[in-house]
Amino acid sequence: MGIPPVAEPELDADILEGCRRGDPSAQRAVFERYRDRVFSIALNFLKGEHAAAEDVTQEVFVKVFRAASSFRQDARLSTWLYRIVANACLDELRRRRKVLLFGDMPPAIHPTVPAVEPPETDTDVTRAVSRLSPRLRIAVLLRYYDDLSYDEIAQALGVTAGTVASRLSRAHAILARDLAHLRSTSSGLQEGSHAAES
Repeated sequence: MGIPPVAEPELDADILEGCRRGDPSAQRAVFERYRDRVFSIALNFLKGEHAAAEDVTQEVFVKVFRAASSFRQDARLSTWLYRIVANACLDELRRRRKVLLFGDMPPAIHPTVPAVEPPETDTDVTRAVSRLSPRLRIAVLLRYYDDLSYDEIAQALGVTAGTVASRLSRAHAILARDLAHLRSTSSGLQEGSHAAES
């Protein structure tokens, strides 16, 4: 099954306070702690488009540091950050829709050379997740890629935990339908291995 992820402790109050004051070393600490998570969410949300994910990651941290003084410590920094990431990803999709209204997208937005070919199952799952609507996709990414609880996702997206549960339920149903071929393939493999053992 694997090892369950270990929750990272939140940054200490001194770093948060330094970030609120605009201290570069505190900002660096926040950036180093969260950059990989932010990039991962953006990359998955934007269907593997590396350059666009880098742009969104940069945009997120610019917004975080500009708005740090308004951060209320009644919520966790990571929750606030995830909300900014979700909004930045949705904003990127809106920008792309506007571009499509006026013509084709620039070639840089559509990478022509895939970086590394993941295993076929991973590719199928990634494609299925990328076909979900943005609201369902961000809920899935925050739940399964970043292991956030329903309450944490609700706070990050500005919705209720019930809405998160509903979105995840709809996403599960769509993914189950779209990935049904994997179940039949894996059960066929299992049956074949049991027959070989007999």
